[in-house]
Amino acid sequence: MPPVHGTLATRALAGLSAALLALTTACSKAPVTDRVQFNLIPDRIMTPLGTSTYKEMLSAERVEKGSDRHDVLRKVGKRVSKVANQPGYKWRYALIKDDDTVNAWCLPGGKIAFYSGILPVLRNEAGMSFVMGHEVAHATAHHSAERLSQQLAVAGGLTALYLYLDGNTELKDETKNIIVGALGLGAHVGYMLPFSRKHEKEADIIGMMYMARAGYPPEESVAVWNRMDKLSGGGAMPMFLSTHPSHGQRKRNLRDWMPQAKKRYARNALNEDTQRVVWPAKGK
Repeated sequence: MPPVHGTLATRALAGLSAALLALTTACSKAPVTDRVQFNLIPDRIMTPLGTSTYKEMLSAERVEKGSDRHDVLRKVGKRVSKVANQPGYKWRYALIKDDDTVNAWCLPGGKIAFYSGILPVLRNEAGMSFVMGHEVAHATAHHSAERLSQQLAVAGGLTALYLYLDGNTELKDETKNIIVGALGLGAHVGYMLPFSRKHEKEADIIGMMYMARAGYPPEESVAVWNRMDKLSGGGAMPMFLSTHPSHGQRKRNLRDWMPQAKKRYARNALNEDTQRVVWPAKGK
């Protein structure tokens, strides 16, 4: 019988080797920024989770359909998601009737929702296109999967998940439970894995590029944050800003990338007035 310490050392070395191999094979790049990411979890796992969570969340909300503003949301969503070039995603754009909530969110696989309370801040189609681009960017940059990968690595689930992916087998119950537990599907699943400040900054940049490629003026991205600034100055911070970088930092990041965005807009500008006020500020 080999020494116990030798067996343990062999197992530890094997586990370390698998983990290192996973680290080297799980690197990808975010669109636009080319930031190197650590992501263990493929779309074939994340997309079904996003779809089921989306249905569950919307079932508890008042979803508005067939209205003019919902039609605008779908139009803008289709334009922006088209330039994101993710043909495998089944994009959905829901409008939740809640005038008191200033928020929007996206789940893996392209499942997007806007609360009606954010419309007066967006004011026009161009403003909507920026927030739409921001949410689309969370999906295309796989921010949820990246956050979950980080949590699994910290929790010690890295090797087990790698072995599953490497063998391309059916997802085991144990691993599924880890993923579902980390995503918090049993709790308030719509807000699963809050994105980091780094992700929010990146989503702003990618979103501005997407809106410009879709034909919307990128300057409206800064205008949206100016209006958010004004709104948050009057009291409680909107949910859309609760865990995000400061307004000033976001606007500086956007201005740094603005020259590139303007070039994209110049080649793709829509022949219509997308900055016409559609949703005036409350009380006006």
